[in-house]
Amino acid sequence: MPVTSTGVTVGTSITAVSGPTQNPKLVYLQSGTAGALTYVGGDDVSAANGILLSETNNAVFQTNADDTLYCISDTEGAVVKALEVQ
Repeated sequence: MPVTSTGVTVGTSITAVSGPTQNPKLVYLQSGTAGALTYVGGDDVSAANGILLSETNNAVFQTNADDTLYCISDTEGAVVKALEVQ
């Protein structure tokens, strides 16, 4: 199982943090910026409809081949830690 670890810079614009692959995968996400409110969801993610990422716990998603996860934050330059297991 290949494992990929990245830090994705997001801000006040919707940003892809995990893109599509040929096979399903597990995606672990965590906020990497202290005090930033960062949300994950689909291509329309917002504070109103997204899942709030924690600085101390991770959120786990199982994605299919054509799924993409997006994030948005209230802090410009906020980082989302992403670990992908295929």
